[in-house]
Amino acid sequence: MGIIKRNILGLNLYYIPIKKFKTIEVFFVYTNEMNPETFNEKNFLSEILLDSTKKYPSTDELKTVCDNLYGLSKVNYYHYEGSLDISMFIINSVSDKYLEEDNIFSKAFDVLLEMIYNPKKYKGLIPKKSVKEKLSQAEDLLLSMKLNKNTYTYQQFMRQYTRNCSDKSAYFPETRYLKQVTNETISKTYEKMINEDHLQVFIGGDFDFNEMDQLVLSKLKRINIHPSKKYEFKPQFNSSPEMNYVVEKTSSGQTRVYIGYDLGFSHNQRNSLIMSLFNELFGGFENSKLFYNIREKLQLSYYVYSYYSPGNHLFYVNLETSKVNLDKAINEVYNQLVSCQKGDIDDELFNQAKNNLVNHLETTVDSQTKLMIYNIVDYIRYNQSFDIEKRMKIIEDIKKEELVDLIKNIKVDTTYVYTSKE
Repeated sequence: MGIIKRNILGLNLYYIPIKKFKTIEVFFVYTNEMNPETFNEKNFLSEILLDSTKKYPSTDELKTVCDNLYGLSKVNYYHYEGSLDISMFIINSVSDKYLEEDNIFSKAFDVLLEMIYNPKKYKGLIPKKSVKEKLSQAEDLLLSMKLNKNTYTYQQFMRQYTRNCSDKSAYFPETRYLKQVTNETISKTYEKMINEDHLQVFIGGDFDFNEMDQLVLSKLKRINIHPSKKYEFKPQFNSSPEMNYVVEKTSSGQTRVYIGYDLGFSHNQRNSLIMSLFNELFGGFENSKLFYNIREKLQLSYYVYSYYSPGNHLFYVNLETSKVNLDKAINEVYNQLVSCQKGDIDDELFNQAKNNLVNHLETTVDSQTKLMIYNIVDYIRYNQSFDIEKRMKIIEDIKKEELVDLIKNIKVDTTYVYTSKE
């Protein structure tokens, strides 16, 4: 399965043939350079546009329209990867070939265009009421995050970990700029998105390409096509010469620890897959190095795991321990990394981690949306389509020596400890 590129009167259009499902999915993908100052606006905007439109001014009216189109599904997905700010607006519609009624997909496409290009406005601006509701939800979310220690400590850690990349990173709700959000700033962000962001349209499913060309052509007058710069995917991490060690004290409770690493090597597809393999064997499942040694064997933590983010080229370990075992637990994480860097990785564990990654990939074929996102993300990151067989082959061919050579570059950047005052 590959991506078939079309260019219809300036529209960057991509078809992804997926014959397994009876639905067609359409992704309008807008990309620009990541800007933390508009991060809140982009999050709010992605939700506001799918809540209602000028034609369907209430959530119930829009829901009724979708229900009448055989349960048309609409989804928004906003995030950032590396240096890129990415907004996705998505519909999943039953294909006409499986219905007695004609033009259902065409009508579904119209609903997507209505949500993106004809938002409900008052005096030319996104309504204040819509923005006020989103701000209230954000305030409630902030309060709940403070009460949820796992969420709170994660965000505190990430702000420390990415402290040298604060101009290219943000975490919702982004408190640095939350008070600046108004219906005017959201309206300005909206106009910039549809007039300046790089637009790519991906359509996946079982359909005739020429017929889809004609359908898209018939919709072009409603799509804002404009010359735009194609922004490059460039994940960057700026470390400091000295290690960043942060301790935050609370009234009581268990000690939570995050350890963030400077990977020390460039991001590309192969390095990313090798790092994903290392993450799996290091702390990705119950037989991993960290879980077996720190939790099971030494009983130094209640849980422990590692996580690698290919999109942002970040890697960290998270664990929960008692205050008395804090130093021992941190030292053992360090010891396990050093052990791996010296090549002390059991063949059985190495092969099991490979099998786990392959099994994870095999689940993607069970979901049309997963296949679409894998293809879109790979196209944005590497300018190529997602090939599951090729991906599996790369993983299977990774040698232990190659992995060890790569992870020798890894060093600790940030240690964040959330512990009791007692």
